[in-house]
Amino acid sequence: MSGYELASYEPEQRADYLRLLDDAWGDLALSGEEFDWWFRENRTGSLMSVARVGGRVAGVASHSLFRMMLGGTEREASFSVHATTETSARGLGIFPALERKHEQEAEDRGVAVVLGFASKPTAPIFLGPLGWTEIGRIRVWARPFPRRPRRLEPYARIQRFRHAGDAAQSWPNHVIRDAEYMNWRYIESPRDYVALASGGSYAVLGHKEHRGTAVAYVADLVGPPKPLLRACLAEVRRGSRALVAIPAPEHRAAYASLGFFPTRTTLHLMGKALAGELETDRRAWRFTLGDTDFF
Repeated sequence: MSGYELASYEPEQRADYLRLLDDAWGDLALSGEEFDWWFRENRTGSLMSVARVGGRVAGVASHSLFRMMLGGTEREASFSVHATTETSARGLGIFPALERKHEQEAEDRGVAVVLGFASKPTAPIFLGPLGWTEIGRIRVWARPFPRRPRRLEPYARIQRFRHAGDAAQSWPNHVIRDAEYMNWRYIESPRDYVALASGGSYAVLGHKEHRGTAVAYVADLVGPPKPLLRACLAEVRRGSRALVAIPAPEHRAAYASLGFFPTRTTLHLMGKALAGELETDRRAWRFTLGDTDFF
């Protein structure tokens, strides 16, 4: 006997899911409004499940589905997100069981790969019993005490994305950035984003409290980095202690010239092939902070 039962998520379990997220992450957990936007409004879809112990919801997990370019071909990929288990139910194997359920459901619908940014506790589970493969670590860069730059090219705030096709079509493996996705991800989000345009390119700036510290972050950036980063610096709110980002390899010199430097913080990227093949070369992937579920 496993001591638990798995079931697909139902709307009446929303309060239980939010309760467990709040128990695990406190102020960093999804709000109710964010929960509905992230899962219900995602056009590509979500896989959500719960685990019950003695009739009580004691574990939750999800996969968020996105359209990606993988090896030059458009495919669906899933990201393992927002999973936690009640303290009293840990050690029963609930998390790997929920993950296997979602991996099978994703594979059945033709999802090519599942990806995740693993935490320290979950990495051994992904790499061990779940059979995932490490792709690499993605370094976060930061500029402390950001201030308005002396040189600033003209820019404007974006009220609605209207571009045709994938704005990031020249990137290696990546989440497709068409207007529908960008409007859902940033314009319609209850999170605190500002989308900026400069010279036909764009950046998205976010603000959040991280462990009691106000920070700003470059959630997305497509185009020449310097004018877009200057626009972001101009929009950083007073009191923000740092502006953080994940620069593309070819943009690191531009970031460094504007006062950014690599921090000790990394995102631990790993994945598993489902109905496709998994590219394990870290250089074949491009992610921004906005591609993660926690920014």
